Amino acid sequence: MKRIARLTGILLVIAAAFWSCDEYLDKTPNADVTEKDVFSTYEAFQGFEDVLYGCVVDVNNHALTTGSENGDLSIAWQSWASARKFAEGNYWDVLYSFWQSNYWEENDNGTFGPQGVPSGIWPYSWKGIRIANICLEKLPLLQGTQEQKDLIEGQAYFFRAYLHWEIAVRWGGIPYTDKVYTADENLNIPRLTFQGTVEKIVEDLDKAAALLPVDWDQTAVGASRTGFNTGRATKGAALAYKAKALLFAGSPLMVHDGGGAYGFDPEYMQRAADAAWDVIQLAGQGAYALTPFGQFQDMYAKTDGTIPWTSETIWERIPDQYGSGRMLNRLGRLYAPARFGGNAICETPVQNFVDRFEMDNGLPIDDPNSGYDPMDPWSNRDPRFRQFIYVDGDNAGNSPLTVLELFQGGVDKEDPGVLTSYLTHKYWPKGVNQYDNLWSQFTYATPLMRLADVYLMYAEAVNEAFGPGGMAAGAGLTAVDAVNIVRSRSNMPDVNSKFTGSQEAFRQRIRNERSVELCFEGSRWNDMRRWYIAHLPENKVQYDLVFDKGHTFFNRVVVFNRVFEQKHYWMPFYKQQTQLYPEWPQNPGW
Repeated sequence: MKRIARLTGILLVIAAAFWSCDEYLDKTPNADVTEKDVFSTYEAFQGFEDVLYGCVVDVNNHALTTGSENGDLSIAWQSWASARKFAEGNYWDVLYSFWQSNYWEENDNGTFGPQGVPSGIWPYSWKGIRIANICLEKLPLLQGTQEQKDLIEGQAYFFRAYLHWEIAVRWGGIPYTDKVYTADENLNIPRLTFQGTVEKIVEDLDKAAALLPVDWDQTAVGASRTGFNTGRATKGAALAYKAKALLFAGSPLMVHDGGGAYGFDPEYMQRAADAAWDVIQLAGQGAYALTPFGQFQDMYAKTDGTIPWTSETIWERIPDQYGSGRMLNRLGRLYAPARFGGNAICETPVQNFVDRFEMDNGLPIDDPNSGYDPMDPWSNRDPRFRQFIYVDGDNAGNSPLTVLELFQGGVDKEDPGVLTSYLTHKYWPKGVNQYDNLWSQFTYATPLMRLADVYLMYAEAVNEAFGPGGMAAGAGLTAVDAVNIVRSRSNMPDVNSKFTGSQEAFRQRIRNERSVELCFEGSRWNDMRRWYIAHLPENKVQYDLVFDKGHTFFNRVVVFNRVFEQKHYWMPFYKQQTQLYPEWPQNPGW
């Protein structure tokens, strides 16, 4: 399947004409493109709107040294890697650094990205929001069928909501831009609270869900492009992000941002559960299904030139780069050691994270009945463990030269870019290396929303609103049932009954399940923040496991002490932004 917005590069040139000046749609004597040319036919209008798909940022594949894990799951050696800067609490450097700016915001001199090209969450989101507003404003010009008008309108509402969400989830409440502003208008729009921003997002997502199809192939427009509609905004994507936005709005950090005490808001939790249940119902009707465990990696990385997208995927940026360059210039700067073709800038999992994988009997390793053997620490563990992480002695390819040496003195452990005794396997298929050379058609992508996340959101929302045995209105699924569905796919037993008797005990298992299931997908940092647990001492100290070649000893050693103060719960706004007018204040502590 091909990228929907393959024309993005060309269309961006056309769309750029509509971003920069007051009379952005007036035809000048030398202009070749008129307002009618762009907005009167579905094909042209959709072409203009398709630029929005290029505004989606893949959290593992946008900037050279920026991965998805800014939480406590991994650590990076290189000082300029994103995971290291977050671990140091150096958010300003994340925003202003040459290496991160094309993911986050812009350079200190006010230009965007390393090459001065607008890129990343901040500039892409605001530009995309403007494009979405232009689409809504110009919709009356479209001479097409009702379905065509609904598709254009639905995508515009979805992207306006989604791109506001991309900013708000990291920076907090922002002004909600729901019109095309001209230069002579008052632009001193006050910031909303996070919850105020979410209410606007939810309003737009409800409109999008009412207009967008469950499956584009089943529309008259999509039927002529069957097989090429992968990645389009859908009803399911709108509902899933509605659930996530409401879940966050009702979480402790965001409740406090709205003036309350740190704690969960039951009303928001109920609304989040209802929205998640709507998506689960779509899955029950055949729209989505959990990917079989044996095909798990198809969601993340492939070596046959096809898109990492399965029946479980609800939303992602479709990758537009293939081949060995993806390993050398992207993945190799995050997860692969230098001798495999990487760039010695690994972000490696820490022992704290490895400890979260239960034993295959469903008990945590610190449970006295788990059967955990500290001298054989990787056996009989949750099957997801070895799907997501490489350990010493694993073969990362087909060649005997690809056996990993992560013991003390081993070639990979001695790589200066490898700070711990583990490597990330989730996005790195076997054979994608300079020994086996299975990278000519290698591609990888991060599922930004998938069905397992929806089940876990439902479970958390229901647990906080009604307890482990509760369920959303009209639903036939308890919070415990939802978690067990996700575990069952990985051949894990149900959550042990000792953890399902109270809201607090089950809360901890849900959090552990999210940490394991969604690792390296951009969730953990946001989850730690919204739960208001990132500042706790137990979430700051990161450990490695040091051992010899014969595995005769295993010692836990401190590898890094994370810095996380109260101010680190929100990203700082770019300095020039907060100096424009007093109604846009800086986040506390920055």
